[in-house]
Parts: sequence; structure tokens; C-alpha cells
Amino acid sequence: PSPSAVDAGHRAVIFDRFRGVQDVVVGEGTHFLIPWVQKPIIFDCRSRPRNVPVITGSKDLQNVNITLRILFRPVTAQLPRIFTSIGEDYDERVLPSITTEILKSVVVSAP
Repeated sequence: PSPSAVDAGHRAVIFDRFRGVQDVVVGEGTHFLIPWVQKPIIFDCRSRPRNVPVITGSKDLQNVNITLRILFRPVTAQLPRIFTSIGEDYDERVLPSITTEILKSVVVSAP
């Protein structure tokens, strides 16, 4: 077995070539993996900021520039599901669409 290190604030999901993605989330520390068979996929589970700029129209047909700053982090228990359904770049795929819709609804509801 070869050692694999998971840094502080990170979690790992183990991909096994024979069994697929395992349901166990591995915490911080050094862990032993079977070379060539198991591979760790490491996720950053610390709160991270993300700025999302949006240009939207208001009720009086003017363009409004809004930038939303989000602090986000994944739910560690759901990391195997996030990896299998969305991928490692879940923040790039999910956050822009959600924030755009939320900001548009806020601008429309504002007087």
C-alpha cells in the first residue's frame, strides 16, 4: 500500500477501479491506498468566497449591475454523491446559475 495525505480542511473520496466511488469520506491525515486500484479525489471543505457579477433588467427597463459575494463549502457527507453526479468542479457548474436566478428575482422584487 502507498500512503496518501489529506491536508487540513480537506476531505477525500476514494475511487476504486473495481468498485467505483466508495461511500466513505476520508478525513485529514495519512491513509494507505492500493496503488493503481485506488485513487483519492481531494475536495477543499473550507469556506471559500466567490464573486458572481450579474447584469439584469429592472422593472423600469434599466440595466442593473450587481455583484454577489458568496461564501460556500460542500457538505462533507455528500461528497461521494457530489463527485458522481456533478464532478470535481461542482462550484463552477452550480453556483453561477443559482446566483443569477436569485439576483434576478431580488432585482425584480425591489421597488
